[in-house]
Parts: sequence; C-alpha cells; structure tokens
Amino acid sequence: MRKITTILNFAFTCSLVFFSSFAVVAQSETDDNTTIRIDWDVCKYYPSAETHVSKINVPEYILQKMARGGSNCSTFIVNYNGFTPEAEAAFQFAVDIWSNALESVVPIRVEANFGPLDPGVLGGAGPAGFRLISVPGVPSNTAFPLALAEKLEASELPDASETFSNDINATFSSTANFYFGIDGNTPSNQIDFVSVVLHELGHGLGILGFGRVDDPDMPTEGVLRNNGFVNVWDNFIENGTPEAITSFADPSAVLLTELTGNNLFSNGPITTLQNNGIKPSTYAPAVFRQGSSYSHWDEATYPPGNANSLMTPFISRGEAIHDPGLVTLGFMEDMGWSICGGSLLSVNDFNLNTVNISPNPFDTSFTIEFNSNTTDVFNVSLVDINGRVILNTTKSAINGKLSISNLEHLKPALYFVRISNTITGHTVIKKLVKE
Repeated sequence: MRKITTILNFAFTCSLVFFSSFAVVAQSETDDNTTIRIDWDVCKYYPSAETHVSKINVPEYILQKMARGGSNCSTFIVNYNGFTPEAEAAFQFAVDIWSNALESVVPIRVEANFGPLDPGVLGGAGPAGFRLISVPGVPSNTAFPLALAEKLEASELPDASETFSNDINATFSSTANFYFGIDGNTPSNQIDFVSVVLHELGHGLGILGFGRVDDPDMPTEGVLRNNGFVNVWDNFIENGTPEAITSFADPSAVLLTELTGNNLFSNGPITTLQNNGIKPSTYAPAVFRQGSSYSHWDEATYPPGNANSLMTPFISRGEAIHDPGLVTLGFMEDMGWSICGGSLLSVNDFNLNTVNISPNPFDTSFTIEFNSNTTDVFNVSLVDINGRVILNTTKSAINGKLSISNLEHLKPALYFVRISNTITGHTVIKKLVKE
C-alpha cells in the first residue's frame, strides 16, 4: 500500500464579508489518500457604505519587475470564464502583482468566473483545498492551502482521482459598479476591481483561518479545528496575554469570547518585524462576522489609506490598494512562502543575504556568519512557532561569526532566529530547524 496522505477540500471562497457554516459532507479512504470534504455557504463580499478616495500604489520594486516583463517569480495559470476584456486585464494586473511578490516553482492555478451575482455582492475567492504535508517543526495537524502546500513540496499534488485541481477558485460580479482601470485613480462612486481581486487572491494564497462559531445567528461557542486540523494561520494567532488561540478548548464558550474580544494578534516573527516590532492586530469584533472576523487584519488598525490595509475586512468606494503591504508579505513568509528576490528586507533595509546560519537543521548548536569580519554586538533571539522567546542573548561577533550553543534541551521544531545589530539597529529574521 502506498503512503496515505490527507487532502482537505473546501467547497468555499473566503472573502471580506460572507455567511457560512461547516459540515462534513464525505470522508473516504483509498490506497492513495484520505479525502475530507467540507461544505461552506457561498462567500458574499459587499462594499463598505463609506467613500474614501485614497491610493496605495504598486511597490516600486514590483512595478519595475512588471515593466521589464520576462519571467515572474511565480506563474499563475488563470482560466477566465465570462470576463470582459477590461475586467480580464484588471484581473491579470492583480495576478501580476502577486506573481512578482511571491516565489514558487509550481504553477498556481486559478479558476476565475465573472457573471451576475446577488445584488450588492462583489465576489470572492479562496483556496480550492487544503493539504496535510510534512514541514519540519510545524505541528502535524496543520493544513496548508493548496497553492502553498504545492510550493513547499515543489510539486503539483493530485487529488483523490489522481488529477491536478485548481489551487484557487474565484468568482466576481459582472454587474457591480467596478472601476477596471489599473492606475488606481478610482472614482468616488466606484469600487476598484484590482484591489478586490488582489485581496481575494490573498485569501486564496493563505490569509484566512479556521475560526468560526457554532451558529452564525445565535452563537454560543467558538470553533477552531476541522476534523482535528488547524490552518497554518491558526498557529500564529494569540491573545494579548499572550495565549495561543490553539490552546483554548474547542469548541467552547471561552473560545467564542476570544474570537469576539477584539484582542487577537499575529505573533509571526517576520510579520511583527514588518509592523515595526508590534504584533499586528487581527479583526475580532464583539459580534462575530462570519467570513470577516478572525481572517483579516483589524480595520481600525489599518484604515483606508494605510499601506497595510489590503487584507482588512472592508473596502470603500474610491479606495485603491495595489500593494499587498509589508505586514501581509511578512505573514506570507512566516507561513512558508518565499518572497520574490530572496526575502523581505527588514524595516531597516538589512539585507538577508549578508547573514548565513549553519548547520540548518542543527542539533545542539549553530553559527551565525556575516559577510564581513564585523566585531559588532548583536542581540540574538530564538522564537518558536507560537511566538514564545526560547532564548535571548547579546554578544559580540568574533571575526564575523557568532556561535550559539547548549541547545540540546530544545525540542525538534521550526524556530525563527532574530538577529539585531545593537549599534545600527538593523534586524533580520531567518528560519531554523532543530533536529
């Protein structure tokens, strides 16, 4: 019998505002895999009642890559259904932004539909499925959105029928009052289509969690796991104490309190670094909004016009956001995506390529090596996947090297190493695996 793998297929799209519920539809096992199918109601994405004319441009480094043409850092294969030429061009512009922001050797397949939806509904998108794959240090019950799973496996992953499926499913309204220009000069009475597509593809790439409630109309309990599985997003969410969201009884009333307490944050080390050292606040209003709560950055923290506002739960008329934002890209990197060009620079523009850590994986010690014979003093922190600081030390480099030892007590897991120059303030974070 061949190795049994697990596929979680979700018949849903995740958007800014939608109403949904979980229900196990089927579970089957073959010699090849186990398939668990989950049924969600259709996501419904509505425009905000507000008007806010603002413009966040495409990052200059991405714009330059797009202008040069040629090969992108990742390839999106989009099957367009029903699109007008101007809608398709705007959709492709959003695709090109993501393809020049994230790296993957595996094509990312998108099924894109354009047609009439209910009045006021803009559309939505989300992962076509989730996969369980083995990633060093990541809890074994973690499900990865299909596009990310394939990126990490460096291979397209077949479904139960041994065929390759879509990675992202997307549907958008053909009757909504969209602005299809790609210049970001969105009129005050229209919704910017590029921003909507960019946001929804972000969900399809992994910006969403499994947190929900037992009854959308009259919730009494919060629910997190699906058949015992969590999403990779869930591993990085904690409250202000801090306590990991995965540590609460599931389902439970106390978990509902956490999901509606306006006190949830992402503890991703790279995400936090890109947010000036502050853990980004996630959207957790007092009334749980299915499809909006828990799976977005907080609207009040990143309002219209903020550089990190793309993945908040609302979009206004006249608002153009053509930049994923450093916080979102930081979380993408925490999840396992590779950033186009190697990695994000820190807020201090410290080049990751100037630092090397070996061995990786390590056993009882590792060495940090710089590309110069620096003797500067560095602060080194070792952080686990739940944001806990396992080690914190400050020491001088000797001939451009720092040695960190006596780590035999650490359990095998994925860690993040934060290295800060105490003189210049430059900071960099790298991933490290303990065998």
